[in-house]
Amino acid sequence: MQFNALVRVATMKKILIFAALAAMPSLSAYTSTNMAGQTGLISTPSARIVWEGNNSTAAVTAGYSYANNGTGYHAPNVNVALFDRFEVGGIFNSVGGSGNNDFMLHGKLRFSPWSGRGNSALAIGGNYQSLEPGAVTVGQAYLAATYEANFFGMEADTSIVLGKTFGSATRSGDLDFSMGFDLNFFPSLFNGYVRWLNELANYDYLYGNSPTRALSRGAFNTGFRIPILKHMSNLKFDVNIKMTDALDDDRGFAAGAVFGARF
Repeated sequence: MQFNALVRVATMKKILIFAALAAMPSLSAYTSTNMAGQTGLISTPSARIVWEGNNSTAAVTAGYSYANNGTGYHAPNVNVALFDRFEVGGIFNSVGGSGNNDFMLHGKLRFSPWSGRGNSALAIGGNYQSLEPGAVTVGQAYLAATYEANFFGMEADTSIVLGKTFGSATRSGDLDFSMGFDLNFFPSLFNGYVRWLNELANYDYLYGNSPTRALSRGAFNTGFRIPILKHMSNLKFDVNIKMTDALDDDRGFAAGAVFGARF
């Protein structure tokens, strides 16, 4: 009888442990938009799509960022994600005191995996930029790769982008490159409500008219993303605090918010 009681206790413990594990939130990476309205980090687009893997037919995300490195930048943006693998969007960029009102239209297709969500992802994307009221126009095409892994027990999405910007104002031999990660920052302490963003990029979210000088020497950007509504499956509200060009004398600060809904 004592043996049977011990077996029942051991079985109950296993059931409780399994139930606790099943109730834990998924460690899969949280997706949100960057300063240009692309799913990604700060300037870097990732190979992810907002709300991917949730059988989403459509999702709309709107954001706003304010950056200042001695000059103020106001950047509202919008993103529309379709069929769990494609997104289009745009950004309007107003530079304080200059009269420059730039805009960019962008799109991205995640082709691997074609459906659902995998630990790794590949996407192709591009954008069209009209700068300084039509005085300069450029376009960018890129390939993005993202891989999810654990870094000292903290889930992280690492993204690499290789691309090319075209236009009369660009140098023909230049290539665009960036690498960064989105880290679930000490989840045991913050329970997934703080994500640390880091990237090194040799391009800006807008060509030559943004709070970094990445074109000439590259820029390191860092910041925190706070997904306030991460527990909700159909709504998104994030607050972002960032430092742009953090390792240079031209460093600046940025803050913004993102709100979205999935259908």
